[in-house]
Amino acid sequence: MRRSLPVLLALLIAQPALGFDYPFSSETIRDAYFLAKANPEKRQEFFKKYRHNLPAPKSGAHVGLIKIETPFGFLVDALTQTPMDYHATDAEKDYFGKPGEFRVHVEIYFTDTYPKPTDTAGTLGEFWNDFHVHLKQNSEVDARSVHGEPIYSDETISGYEGALIDVDYDVNQLDSGTLTTIEVDTPDGQEVETTFSLNELR
Repeated sequence: MRRSLPVLLALLIAQPALGFDYPFSSETIRDAYFLAKANPEKRQEFFKKYRHNLPAPKSGAHVGLIKIETPFGFLVDALTQTPMDYHATDAEKDYFGKPGEFRVHVEIYFTDTYPKPTDTAGTLGEFWNDFHVHLKQNSEVDARSVHGEPIYSDETISGYEGALIDVDYDVNQLDSGTLTTIEVDTPDGQEVETTFSLNELR
């Protein structure tokens, strides 16, 4: 049965918005401002579903955390750094129409079986380059840039206890209303993955 035009328009309007908040609207910027100025516990609770803590493997490196950082999340982080006399209207003026960022943040930790107990900073080198991060939606999305660095420790021979990897993507290349799988391939053959529903994030 054919539907009338008013009925079709009503159905379209009733559909829920999909995807994270980007491009930034005035309402999005104001929401980010008030979340940034809220207490840290409230922010931590809000961003809990952006972080997936993963169990340690039986052997090999431990991919302990995979985190999604959306444009809204970057905006909140930026606004937490603003002074007390910075207001929501200032945020709207500074960020309306500005490009957003999207990042996958990965934390890797050493275990009893990775790396070798005798490894030093010299033998390890830039070991984080042996870990490869993939973002997959309907197909794999190419990264714009990758940056890694060690997590330092005074309790190991190498002076490291793991690594941080940040992978940046062009937000305009992402489908913000689809499931997104993050996979980390480790040098010992693990394929660690987790899935985020971007339409549940801001």
